[in-house]
Amino acid sequence: MATVVAGETYHLYHRRHTNAPTVQTPISPYPLVLESDRLTPLLGSNHPLQPDFCDTIYLAFCQKQGITRDPTGSVRPDLEGERRALELYEALRAANPEKTAAEIDEDLVKKIYTQNERQQIQHIFQWVVQTMEDLFEKSPEFTAQEKHWLKSRLRKVHLQIPPPASIYADEPDLLTKNEVYYERTLNGETRLRVGGAFLFTARSKFNWIFTMAHELAHDVDPCEIRFAHQSFPPYDRLTACFLENGVIARRNTRAECGANDQLSEVFADWVAVQITAVALEHFATEFDPNQVRAAAQNSVRDLCEQNTEEVHSDLELHPSGIIRIGVFGKNPRIRSILGCRPLDKPTDYCTFDWKKEQRT
Repeated sequence: MATVVAGETYHLYHRRHTNAPTVQTPISPYPLVLESDRLTPLLGSNHPLQPDFCDTIYLAFCQKQGITRDPTGSVRPDLEGERRALELYEALRAANPEKTAAEIDEDLVKKIYTQNERQQIQHIFQWVVQTMEDLFEKSPEFTAQEKHWLKSRLRKVHLQIPPPASIYADEPDLLTKNEVYYERTLNGETRLRVGGAFLFTARSKFNWIFTMAHELAHDVDPCEIRFAHQSFPPYDRLTACFLENGVIARRNTRAECGANDQLSEVFADWVAVQITAVALEHFATEFDPNQVRAAAQNSVRDLCEQNTEEVHSDLELHPSGIIRIGVFGKNPRIRSILGCRPLDKPTDYCTFDWKKEQRT
C-alpha cells in the first residue's frame, strides 16, 4: 500500500496472518533446533511421488480449519491471537488502575516481547537476510554490480521490535495486532515491524520464515527498485512470466507499480517461497513426510481464505489465496520436498531467466 504524505511517498506493506502458538522452540545457528533423535528421515530412494497433491495444494492446505502443528509450533486463526493480546492488555489495566496508558503498554510488551521471543525473531530475521542475499548472489542472471546493490540494500533494513513500547508510538494498535510489515519512511529509513498478536498466534518457525521473507522481499521488489531509479533485466523476465501465467491479474485499469497492480505482492510471495524452500530442505532429512507437509502448510497457512468476504478482499494488490498458494506449490524444490511429481512444463514456473520464447 502506498500513501502520499506531504507530497512524498510512504510505502507500507502488510501481510495478514492466521497463526497460532504453543510449543516454545529454541533458536539455533541455523534457525530451528529440533530433537532429531525423535524424528524419522523424510526422503529415501523409495519415497513415493504424489501426482495430484501439489496440483491441488490449496485444498490440501486450507480445507481443514483451526490449528495446524509442525515440530516447531502451531498456527491458529488471526482472531485468537488478537483476542489473547487484548485480554492480556485489559488484565494489566484492571490490575494496575493507577498506571497511565503508556505504562500499561510498557508492561504489555514485557509480557509479549520477552527476551526469548526477541532473540528468536532477531535470529530468524538475520537468517532470512543472509539467505536472501545468497539467492541473489547465486543467480547468474544478475551482474556483480546489481548483486552488490541488492545485498547492500537488504542489509540496511532495520528490524524494529519492542521494548520499549514507545518504538511503536506512531502505531500503538500494532501491539495487539497480527500485522507484520515492511515500510520505507519519509526520511528513507527501511524497517520491519512485528505485531504483538503475531507472537501469540504464530509459533511455527516456518511461518515466521515465510512471513519475514515476504516482508523483507518488499525492500527489493520491482516497485521499490523502480522508486530507487534502478532497472534489472532479470526482474523484467520474472514479471513477464507472472503476467503470462496469470499470477498477476491483467486489468484494463492496471498500472505497473500503481493502481490495481499485484506485482509487488506476487514478487514478495515468490521470493518467500525460495527462502522457505531452503529451510524445509535443511530439515527434510529429520522430519517424516507428515511433519514436512505440516511445516510446509504452516509456512503459508495464513494465505488460506477463511470466509467468503476474504475471497474478494484486497484483490487490488494481492492475488487470491488460491493463486498465492499455487505459487508455493509450483516451486520445484517444494515439489521435491513434498514428494510431488515435477511440473509437466518446467517453464510454467517463473524464474529470473524465464523467456517467452522458451515456452512450447
